[in-house]
Formats: sequence, structure tokens, C-alpha cells
Amino acid sequence: MKNIYSTLLFALLLSFSAFAETKIYAPELRLPANEAIGQMPDVVLDWNAVAGQGFVITYELQLAQSPDFSDAVSFPPTMVTAHQMSNLKFDEVYYWRVKASDGTSVSDWSSVFSFRVIRTVTITAPADQTILNPAPTVKWAPLTGVTSYELQIDTSAIWSIQSPGISPALNSIFYVDSNNAWAVGDNGTILRFANGGWSAFPSGTVRNLRSVWFTDLNNGWAVGANGTILHFDGTSWSTQTSGTTVQLNAVYFTSPTNGFAVGNSPSATTKGVSLKFNGTAWSAIDIGIVGDVYAIHGLDENFIWAGGKAGRGAFFNGTSWANSIIASNRDILSLWVVSPTNVWASAPASRLFRFNGTSWAETNLGSPGRNINGISFIDENNGYAVGNNGVLFYFNGTNWEQLASGTTQALYGIHFASNSTGGFVGNSGFLMKYKGVNEEFASPYLKTFIVAGTVSELEINNLAFGKLHIFRIRAIHPESTSAWSSVTSFPILRSPILSTPVDNATNIALDTLVKWTSHTGVVRYTVQLAMNPDFIDPFTYESFVPEYRFLGLIYDQAYYWRVMARHGGGSSPWSPVFKFTTSNTVTLVAPANNATNLMRNPRFSWSEIRGTQKYLLQFCTNNTFTCPNDRIATANFYQIQFLLDPDTEYFWRVKAIQGLDSTSWSQVRKFTTTAETSIGENDKKELKIYPNPGNGEFNIVFSQFSASTELKVYNLIGKIVHEEMYMPVFGNTSHRIDLRSLGKGIYLIRIYDGNEVVTRKLIIE
Repeated sequence: MKNIYSTLLFALLLSFSAFAETKIYAPELRLPANEAIGQMPDVVLDWNAVAGQGFVITYELQLAQSPDFSDAVSFPPTMVTAHQMSNLKFDEVYYWRVKASDGTSVSDWSSVFSFRVIRTVTITAPADQTILNPAPTVKWAPLTGVTSYELQIDTSAIWSIQSPGISPALNSIFYVDSNNAWAVGDNGTILRFANGGWSAFPSGTVRNLRSVWFTDLNNGWAVGANGTILHFDGTSWSTQTSGTTVQLNAVYFTSPTNGFAVGNSPSATTKGVSLKFNGTAWSAIDIGIVGDVYAIHGLDENFIWAGGKAGRGAFFNGTSWANSIIASNRDILSLWVVSPTNVWASAPASRLFRFNGTSWAETNLGSPGRNINGISFIDENNGYAVGNNGVLFYFNGTNWEQLASGTTQALYGIHFASNSTGGFVGNSGFLMKYKGVNEEFASPYLKTFIVAGTVSELEINNLAFGKLHIFRIRAIHPESTSAWSSVTSFPILRSPILSTPVDNATNIALDTLVKWTSHTGVVRYTVQLAMNPDFIDPFTYESFVPEYRFLGLIYDQAYYWRVMARHGGGSSPWSPVFKFTTSNTVTLVAPANNATNLMRNPRFSWSEIRGTQKYLLQFCTNNTFTCPNDRIATANFYQIQFLLDPDTEYFWRVKAIQGLDSTSWSQVRKFTTTAETSIGENDKKELKIYPNPGNGEFNIVFSQFSASTELKVYNLIGKIVHEEMYMPVFGNTSHRIDLRSLGKGIYLIRIYDGNEVVTRKLIIE
């Protein structure tokens, strides 16, 4: 009995214990995932629902920035399983948890999740270093939970003029690394860049130095006039014996024990001097180039190119040299090997040549032509070229774009050690150092914009032509401001890009239409036309569209044209100059040369020269035109309105006339007329047409036409306006032809029976 009471008491206690336990489970957190990053300031916190004994389940959410929830914010209980935050701080970590209640019991807190709010805005356009029009649209990935965005745009100077304090020309520059560089020039000038500045360095010579190359900090070579070769050992420059007295133009080394120097030839018909260094001494080698050799560069000891006079080139494969033509009749002034299938050579007349592993292709950098004296590449998509008159070009992997160099001095050499380390040199001691993109956003040019948090792009107008711009953005809401985004840099197009007519085009009309690329953000364009490349006394025009038609040009004249773009923020530099030459001769079209059996009233035609006032046509029975028949035409054709002699050889030519100006005579063509007879020339056949003149209805009386007969009526420009077939009956036969649908005027009727042709004039009144 006692055992029964004990058992009942244990069961009763167990039931009370079970009743006292929690009847509702802690919620399970869903989103954002634990330790998620990049969350919006208005992120939605989401969890799974739970069941309880009550009919209504409520949830309590806590959010904290401390993992122990000592600074927790509790939100009022809610019956939904999600809650949207607002104004969370950018780049901060938050912790959150949830518990549930069914009105009678409360769950434990859920597991704790954390997340980090997004740090800043991501720029999506433009891509870094993309060349843009002066009114670009910038775009970014939109954020939610922000009230506004702040945008800043500024210019960045990437080049810095150095002041070495010398006047001799600097011909070559070499950057060993970002802290060490050398430049050489006339009169034995050597400059060293170290400790952040340039200073003169003793060379031990007064000879002009043409080229410099370093393999490391302690091994460098410079070459120049009278066979001069200097070596730097880390401390000083000393002379090395070259074995020649001709000028050495370029030097290139693959290692301290393997180098080459190339130079002039003793005469135009002998080979240029070429030398090889083996680590101890220089010796002459034969690379096969006749004439002066100006350039040499390679990839390694097994891939080297050299080039020189008249476009002659030589390639070394590690064993032997093979000769080729890089550019016909254009001197090769500089070379740069990027890869075996990407080699660049520079030349006069603003020409570059690119080798793709198989052949060389020409690139024209624009007019007027300048010597491109130096090229240097960082990689496949980044290269620079410099030349006379201060021209500086940048290659972005697809196109060459002219940049502002800061000088009009001739530039002779350029070199880059990396995408942030380089410079170029030129006449009168000019030296420019690349200093990279300046991201300070502190210049007087700085522009700041505030836009609503609901937008994700903005068009920015009137940006400075030819300048590198930097752009950044940040997000704002009442409780926090994000960090600035990463900086995107983009150059604005320097000047309009000319397109039509192409540079050096010939046979251009007197009212030619020139075109250039359209650019957004441009208000108008200024166009200049001159008869000389220096634009002395030019004609100046304005256009609101990217084209302009020049009027009143003269024949056989070379013209130069350029375009400047304008907007509210200023004007662009002038575009590169294009040249075209107007026509000086007419191109004949018909009759074809040596045509035979031609109608005796032929129609002459020739290619139109737009802007021409009239044309003078001459035809004669001899090619010296001693019996000329002169005819004036106001269009590019002329219809003879009488019959030429049958079966006769004629010669003809045309010139164009504009005012007192005219072209040269066209080429002379000849043709032979048909042997057909006209009325009155053959008594065997008789033909009468009446009434003539008439109202368009004519009676034709045939005699001795027995075969099927073809009738064709022509207007005075030689076009067939009526044709039909007729079968005459033996004897005199009359046939009515109705031409009343034709307009008043003079026509020719041509009747052909398969053997002979008869022609006659018709007049419709």
C-alpha cells in the first residue's frame, strides 16, 4: 500500500513539472544569413514562425551593435515574422535575435545572427580610363534606405613638368624603377633622378648622347656621336671601346652580359653599324640593314627587332638575323616589342606600324605629319608615343588618342617602367614625369552634386576637354553617411575626331561635305579651312551639327581643315588636321572608249564634280582637236541634237569650269558612229512623216520596207520614250503613230528593218 502511494505521488509531481515547462520554441532566424555583408540600411530581418498554445503568437526583436546585447534596442512585439530596419549605420556590424510569446509562455531567445551594413556605393559606369564625351552619364548600383547621394568630380593632373635647369636637348630617358631614372642628351648631358629629384651627373664626354638603357641599378649604357659608349657601374660612368667613329643611335640590353648598339652607316649604300656586347667587350656584327639604323628593341635574347633607313628591318631569333621591310620608304625611328605578336615601330609623317606576328600594318595618327620619335609600352593595352611639335599619344588597347603634352618642343624619348612610373624628354632640356592619378578632390575645378536617393545615374555637363577626370560617390541618410566609393578616372575627349573625307583624300568636290564624330554635350563646332598646314589666314565657320559643307573651292588645290568643339565650360583644342585635294580632271563615263556602231546623235556623260558651274565638251574627228565642236553643259551629260557623220571616228574630252577656274582636260576617248543612213542619203528607201510639226499624231509612209520594222522615239537626252514593232505590206504603206502623251518638244524617230536604219526629227507643238 505504501508503494502505491509513493507511485501516485511521483506521477503527480511529474505532471506538475511537465505543465511548468515552456510550451513555445524559440524562432529560427532566416535572413539575412548569419555574418552576411553588404546589407542595406533598411534591411529586412526575417525569421520562421513558431506555434504555441495560445491563438496569437507575437515576436520580440532585439538589435544591438555589441554581441552581448548590452546596447540592445527592443522593438514592440509584432505578429509578423519580419521587420524592416531604417537608417542603419554604414559599414557597421549589427547583432539580432528574436523570441516568441503565445500569451501564456515565452520562448527562449533565438540564436544570434550578425550582419554588416554596406560600406559604400559601387560605381557601374563609366569603366575606369574610358574616353568619354564632355557630357558623360555616370551610373552606380542603387542602394535602398538612403535619402540622397553626394557626387564629386574633379580633374587630375597625371603629368608633372620637371625643371632640371639645363638647355641642351634630352634625347632618351630610362626609368629603372619609381625612384631611379636616367636621361641623356646633347653635349654629354646626363641627368639622374634619385631622392625625388633630378640632378646633373658627370658623363666624362661632350659628345651628343642618343640613347640610354639599364638592366638594373648598377648596370647602364649610353651611346651617341662618334661611336661613344658609356657604362654606369652603380657609381660612375666610364667609356667603353666601340671600335667605330660613326654615330650610335640606339642601345638595348637583355642582361648585363648581352647587349646591342646600332648606328649610322658610313655611306648610303653600306650597312649601318651594329655592335654586340658579351659582358666584356663590344664587337661588330652584321644584321643586314643597308643605311642608317635608328632603333632596336626586343623581348629577350631570342626575340629582337631593329629598324632604320627607308623602313628596312631585321629580326633576330636568337641564332641569326633575317631582313624584311617594316615600312616602305619610311625611316623607322623607334621600336618597342610588347610580345611576339605585338611589335610597334614609329616613323615620320605621324605613322606607326604594328606587327601581328605575320605582317606589318600602318596606323596614321593624323595630320599634319610629325616625326614620331619614341614609343614605350607598359602592356598590351597601355602605350605612349611622342614626336615633333610636342605631340603625345596614348594607346588604350584599341585606339590612339592624342593627349596634351604641355609643350610644343620636339619630343625625342619616352619610357615607362610600370603603369605608374615613366616620363618623356625633348628639346631644350624639356622633361616631363608621369605622376599618376591624383585623387585629392581639392582643385578649384571640383564639382559637387547632391541627388535624390531614388536615382542611380546622372549626366554631368560641360566637363573640360582633354582632361583626366576623377569621380566618386557616397550615400547619405539621416543617421549616417557612407564612405566615399572607389575612384573612377576617365579622360574626356580632347577634340573632335575627323572622319570624312579621309585624310589625304583626292578628287574632292568643290562643295565637299566634311564630317566628324558627334559628341554629346557639345553646343557648337568651329571649323577652319586653310590652304596651308599652318592655318595662316584660314576661313572660319560655325556649325551646330557634326558636319559642314565647304563651298566655292578651287580645282586642284590642297586644303587643310580642323574642328574645335565648344560648350558652356569652354572650348576643346583643335582636332588633328586633315588634308584633301580637290579634283583637277573630269572622269568620262559614256560613250566607252573605242565604242563602235554608235548612234549618230550620241549622249555624252561624265562623273559629276559637285560645285562645278558648267562643263566644256569638245569632240572632233582627230585627237589634236583642230576641228573642235565646243558645247557647254550645265549638268554632267550632253545630248547631241544633230546627226554626226556616219561611219566616222570621233574623239572627245571634257573639262569642268567654275568662274575663271577650270580643271585640266579629261583623258581623250574615241568612238565610231554607225554606218546608218538618214533620209535623203539613200534613194532606195523613201520615208515621209506628216504632219511634222504636229500635235503628236503622225503618219509615216514607208516605201520598200518589207521586213518587220522597229520604231523607237528618243528625247533629246537619249532616253527611249516610245517603241513599237510594225510589219509593212509590200508597196507604199502608211502607219499612224500616236505620241500625244509626250510633251511638246523635239524628238528623234529611229526606224530599223534589220538591215538599215533611218532617223528623222519629230516636232510636237
